[in-house]
Amino acid sequence: MRKMLGGISLLTVLAISSLAAPLYAAHKPAFKRAVQTPRYDVTKEVTIQGTIQAVVKKPTPGMMLGTHLLVASPKGTIDAHIGGFVERGQHAYSPAVGQSVKLVGVMTTINHKSVFLTRTIETGYRTVQVRTARGFLIVPGMKGRLAQAKLAAGGAQ
Repeated sequence: MRKMLGGISLLTVLAISSLAAPLYAAHKPAFKRAVQTPRYDVTKEVTIQGTIQAVVKKPTPGMMLGTHLLVASPKGTIDAHIGGFVERGQHAYSPAVGQSVKLVGVMTTINHKSVFLTRTIETGYRTVQVRTARGFLIVPGMKGRLAQAKLAAGGAQ
């Protein structure tokens, strides 16, 4: 008798719960998905020449994570995002205040602020690639790790 009473109680609880779920769902706000267009558009790529005014390694809230260069150009001061990977690895680049640079990239708006997504940085003696042609940040040593993973999996290099 106890088993039968326990089973009936369980079924009653399940029935009440299944009826309560649709009632609760009616009061829940609809989920809205924000669709963003790609931030890096190769067709809008421009070249900017200027002098580094400041190197920001710890961005303020609302800025993109990673290192930023504040570059004085004929068009005013530009916030150029170079990411956090440029200063790491075997061929690290250390930007210096007062250094003349030529930046190639795309100007975009992120969090209501204009940001220049830098693809390449050219100084008097060196060109540093920050992003791929599609705008993805380049991680130091990634090519070597990918090659090792292919060899470990039995693939050709």
